[in-house]
Amino acid sequence: MSTGALALVALPADPDGVPLALVVGWLVILVLLAAHAAARGLRTTRAVPTVPVLGLALVLLAAPVLAGFEYDAARERAQHARLEKQLLDRLGEADRTVARYETSGYAGHESAFSSALTAYRGLSRDHPDSAAAHKVPARLRTYYRTVGAPFGKGDYCEAVDPLRHLLTVPRTMGTGRVPEDLAAWPAPRLATSLYGCGIGGLGTKDSSTAEYHLTALLEEYPDSPEAGKVVPEVEKHVSFSLKDKGGESPCDATSSLQILADQATSVAKADGVPAATVAALGRQADRAKGGLPTKTWNCALDAYHDKDYAATQSRMRDFTARYGKDGRAPLARKYVIAAQVADELPAAGKVKPTTSSGGSITVTVRNDSPEAVEVLYTGPVIGSFQLGGCESCKRYEWADTLNPAFKPCPSGRTYPSKTLRLPAGTTYFLHKPRSGSGLGGSPATDTVKVRGGYTYTECAYTAKGFGSSGIDG
Repeated sequence: MSTGALALVALPADPDGVPLALVVGWLVILVLLAAHAAARGLRTTRAVPTVPVLGLALVLLAAPVLAGFEYDAARERAQHARLEKQLLDRLGEADRTVARYETSGYAGHESAFSSALTAYRGLSRDHPDSAAAHKVPARLRTYYRTVGAPFGKGDYCEAVDPLRHLLTVPRTMGTGRVPEDLAAWPAPRLATSLYGCGIGGLGTKDSSTAEYHLTALLEEYPDSPEAGKVVPEVEKHVSFSLKDKGGESPCDATSSLQILADQATSVAKADGVPAATVAALGRQADRAKGGLPTKTWNCALDAYHDKDYAATQSRMRDFTARYGKDGRAPLARKYVIAAQVADELPAAGKVKPTTSSGGSITVTVRNDSPEAVEVLYTGPVIGSFQLGGCESCKRYEWADTLNPAFKPCPSGRTYPSKTLRLPAGTTYFLHKPRSGSGLGGSPATDTVKVRGGYTYTECAYTAKGFGSSGIDG
């Protein structure tokens, strides 16, 4: 009865076995029963067959022992089943982690993917014969597909870091735990991504994108088909920026060519790049630099044609600073003067600057102001000069200048002056008070239609905070 009660409690077998107290209690009961049976046997006088009794005793002793062995086997099976369930649960948790970030991707969730990979590695390494471990190769395919998803979408820049991570998976998992086709999967795709991201940054302001990725491509995958496309792609971009028609605007081309020159030079410094590739990239850098003067010039001309005179001044000054020995530098300086006049006197913008000089008609410019003045003029000829302040002169009252009889530069006084010889035609003057005198004054303009047979006097003066000028023909 006690053994039956024990069997009722112990079965089915539990992985943790029967509680020790229950086993001890069962043994105590058996001992007591055996003692009781022995006592009764000693008191009886009835003859009992010895052999059958001993046989029965052996059966009764063997039954619990055999039952114990069977129970241990059942308990081991239960323990194995529990472990398998635990391992499958760990596998499921790793699977859910990978699935959770399938949409958002690898970037920003590196630690989560790392924890899932660690779980896969633990199952394969520590429990290689488990059902969960046998499922890991299939899970790794899902892992690779999920992490490498940006490549499949053509997001090459986004794909670089995930693919670099996948290259490390075989080392993380250990030898033989990643299928060979999976282990070989990231490398060619990384080469494609480095190339795709790199050429996408050619000629752009974020030049580091192209430099970093193309350099990495040439260093890490020098024999790949993508590495062989780098020079032709750089050449194509340079040619496009150099085109006069059907390409970029001059200003965009100027920026692109400078960036392309820098990028080609930088990429050529990659470790282990063949000499032929270095030379080819150097030629493309030289082509880009060679096109810069003309594109810079055309960019400045566009500003003048668009009546953006502030930009014209900036770009033409930049041209002369960069390319002072270029044959167009003298004309660029004329454009700077013409743009300053046109900025104050828009009608002057219709003049197309040239490097012409001289003429037969005399125009004398005087300064009837205590403030130094810079005089700029544009028309058939273009130029500029400075006149010092007139020490004996004064600023006029603004109200005086409104009087029809007002006439600056009266006779009987010596003025700082300069005599020009101009050709016939309309000349536009700009008088700019020189800074530093403390007298104030704004730029003043004047339009002079110069005709043969006359002499002209141009007069600059200051009227209480306003620069001004006048002309006597």
